[in-house]
Amino acid sequence: MVAAVQAAPDVEEDTVAREEPLTAPAPAPPPPAAPKKVTVAPPPPTNTAPAPAPPKAKTVAVSSFAPSHAIWNELLQRHVSAGGKVDYRGLLEHRDRLETYLDLLAKDAPDARWTREERLAYWINAYNAFTIQLILNNWPVKSIRDLDEPWDRKFIKLEGKAYSLNQIEHEIIRPEFREPRIHFALVCAALSCPPLANQAYTPANLERMLEERTRSFINDEKFNVTQEAVVRVSPLFDWYADDFGDPKTFLNRYLVIDIPPRKELHFLDYDWELND
Repeated sequence: MVAAVQAAPDVEEDTVAREEPLTAPAPAPPPPAAPKKVTVAPPPPTNTAPAPAPPKAKTVAVSSFAPSHAIWNELLQRHVSAGGKVDYRGLLEHRDRLETYLDLLAKDAPDARWTREERLAYWINAYNAFTIQLILNNWPVKSIRDLDEPWDRKFIKLEGKAYSLNQIEHEIIRPEFREPRIHFALVCAALSCPPLANQAYTPANLERMLEERTRSFINDEKFNVTQEAVVRVSPLFDWYADDFGDPKTFLNRYLVIDIPPRKELHFLDYDWELND
């Protein structure tokens, strides 16, 4: 007898909960958008005219006839301080260079072909260079006034013609150019005269240097005392008053603080000691 086959029990559903499948985290929300930058246009100009062009540099005409002042400039740079003190002993050591420069001046004196700037630069440099030569020719000397007629002796030879320092100043420079600022450029080798510039005058720098030398001299209390109870100024403003027109007006044009209208001008003593 075949034994009865016991039916297998029905398979029950798993009683263990199945693991849920892993899911990726939800993406983070995007950051808030930055506020849109608003560009504000500048207000329209109140003046619609174009901006003026910068002023052009003044052009100085130069001819091909005037001699170079490079040697004189070299000597001044080497032997004259920024304050105008002159190293005459050093110049004696380079006297050959000075003579070379004076020879250049002697060969080419100004004529009608030269520009005004060339002529005036030439005569200022000539006056100062020949004054230096006069001191060196008589070295050692304590004052130019120790020499015999230093301004009237005709020791300057230009194209075969003899000149004195006084002729260059009073017969050429003053009447021809009528430029009062030359009194702060011409140097008489004395402490009370305007300091010798340590660079040569040229057509290109003439206007700038005349203006700078004038302003510097007038505002230097060694030469002009204008802000005290008694106003005392250089005798140059007495000796050459006609060149300046009204000396007080001329002074006030350059002074930082004007001389009051009711103040009278008094004049300092002149120190003729050598400017070394």
